[in-house]
Formats: sequence, C-alpha cells, structure tokens
Amino acid sequence: MGGPNVQQVPLAATDPAYGVPLDSFPGATDDEKMRTAMAYAAAQTRPPAIILADKQYSMVRGPYPYFNGFRLVGSLGTTEREFERTGPQCLIDVGGTALFSVPSGGVQNLWVSGIQFRSNSRTTNFQTPITDFASGPVMQDVTMEKLGWVDFGTVMHARHLRVRLDRTYTNSGSDTQFKLAGSDNYYWLNGGYLSSTVLDATKYYVWLTHMSRSQFGPLYITPEKATGIRIDGSYGGLVFSGTLLDSTGRDQTRACQGAAILITGGKGMVFDKLWFFNNAVRPASTGRNPVDRGQVFIRGSAGDLLFNGCQFGGFAAQTGYTPPGTPAIYAATGVTNVKVVAPIAPNAGTKLLQQQSAGIISKYAADDWTLGVA
Repeated sequence: MGGPNVQQVPLAATDPAYGVPLDSFPGATDDEKMRTAMAYAAAQTRPPAIILADKQYSMVRGPYPYFNGFRLVGSLGTTEREFERTGPQCLIDVGGTALFSVPSGGVQNLWVSGIQFRSNSRTTNFQTPITDFASGPVMQDVTMEKLGWVDFGTVMHARHLRVRLDRTYTNSGSDTQFKLAGSDNYYWLNGGYLSSTVLDATKYYVWLTHMSRSQFGPLYITPEKATGIRIDGSYGGLVFSGTLLDSTGRDQTRACQGAAILITGGKGMVFDKLWFFNNAVRPASTGRNPVDRGQVFIRGSAGDLLFNGCQFGGFAAQTGYTPPGTPAIYAATGVTNVKVVAPIAPNAGTKLLQQQSAGIISKYAADDWTLGVA
C-alpha cells in the first residue's frame, strides 16, 4: 500500500539558489512586483535569478536600471515564440519609454533568457538608447538568449564588451534595432531572425559604429526597405560567418532599397560564406549621398577586407528586383585592399565586381567573374 499523497513544494519556489519567482513578491501590479523583486535581488551578495511564469505580464513603469548580476529568466523550457501569445509562453507587454536602462557607470554580469518582449507602442524601447558610443556606459559580460523582441522603437543601442546575443527573434521595429560599439563579442553564433515591415529605407537593422574582435553568426536578416548592416569602424578581428541578407518575396517597394551591407570605415573585416538575395532594388530611395552602389557598398576609409565564398543569388528560381548590372560588391575610391575569393552567383546571379578606380579590389578563384572600373 502506498503512503499518504503529500504534495511537495518545488525547490525552485523556496530556495533562492534556484531563483525567486516574480509572483512571490508583493504588489498590486506586475510593475510593483518587478521593482520589489529587483530591489531584493540587487541587495543580495549573490543576486538570485528572477523567474517568470508561463503567462503574460504587463510592465509600463520602466525604465528599470540594470544592476550587476541581474538575471531574468522565463520558466524552464520556455523560449521565444515571436508569433505566439498563448502557452507555453512567457511574455512581457512593455509600455512607457523603455523597460530597462544602463546605469551611467555601466553594468556587468547580466543574463536574460526565455522571454518574449512585446511593445505596446513602436515608440517604446527595450532599453534606453545611449547616444555616446565613444565614452558612454558599457554593458559587459552579458548573455541574452532565446528572446523575442516585437514592435519596439529600438532594442539595443549600447556599448558592449564580452556580450553574447543568441537565438533571438526581432520583428516589426520602427527604428534601427541594434546600434552597437565595442569588442570581444559573440552575436547570433547559433542563429537568429531580424525583420520589419515598418522600418524605412533610411534606417539599418544592425549598425556597428565601431566594432572590433567580434563574431557574427548566421543571423537571418530580411532587410525590408532598410539596409541590413552598416559598419563605420573597426580596429580588426570583425568576422561574419554565414549571415544571410535575404529579401525573398518582397517587391520593389518592400525589398532592401539600398545596399544590404554598407561599410563606411574600419579595417580587418572578414565576410565568410554570406548569402545575398534581392537587395539594392532602389538605392536612391535611401536618401544617402553618395547613393549606394552594389549589394555591398564600401566607401570612406575602409580597408583590408576579405569576402570569402559569399553567394549572390539570381532570379532564375525565385523572383527578385535587383536591377540588371548591379554589382555584387562595389568599392569607392579611398577604400583599400578588398579581396574577393571564390564568390558564387547561383540561379543566374550577376557575376560582377566594380571599383571606382583600379587596384581597390582583387579577385581570386573567380575567373568567371568580371572586375570592372565604373
């Protein structure tokens, strides 16, 4: 015969070593509980994780300043599901100006995982954007993974040191979603998704003001209207591997209007096995001067760049609107030492590299490609 049926309280609900449930804190609203939980966690010698349940929360009284050791996690087994509001799903509806902010002295040792953040207004930011990318506060030793960000003005305008972003879905933002500077970072090494139907052609999905010694993985950007990636500077060691910039299924008004990647400065960058499709359909509509030329447009003082095994898909199998004769890569005068190795143009892609003056681009294992001055 069995013993009495005694229900056990889960250890995670009682032992701070496993985290503290947000719903265990007092407060009439989720904001009150969040403020109390963060104050409690920040006061501990070893701040416990704040654990959310599989349900929908509402937080409109931010921004909440990060503190060293801040951890916010969805319940076990949850991950972002960008198009879902029903379970299993851990979701925070965000209002106000922003949900979080970086203290003026910077912050370190953060971990946020397994939550979908959904803005109530496209003027709301996930965290208060910084504007000083030379000497503003730094986020360091941060991991944010398995997250969804939906309908925000911006997700993250920040300076980073040893930051990891991974397996995230970012959709429907109204401004440049990620504007970043720093070094020693790992972004989307296990993939992620980034798209928006409301971002205009003058914006960027990812804008690196100055980024060195960092790696980007197979982030899948659908660069509707706006340019996928802009890079303004690097000391070197900036590597992209398998990143996709793909405007499949978008017409002339919705596909990436200008270059998929715009590089205006920096040295020592590697672009390895990237994929480009249906970009640079109407470059003049970006309003930039000079007007973008090519699916990759390199200008300014950029130099020492390597494009290895990148693919520039044509339209024999899928419809696209990149104008005929658009080069895969264009480098303007002032740029130096661009090496293009083994490019591929499947499905009747345009096998064309252009430079504004001779000697900027060198091509290797690309005998069937044309390198011209234009």
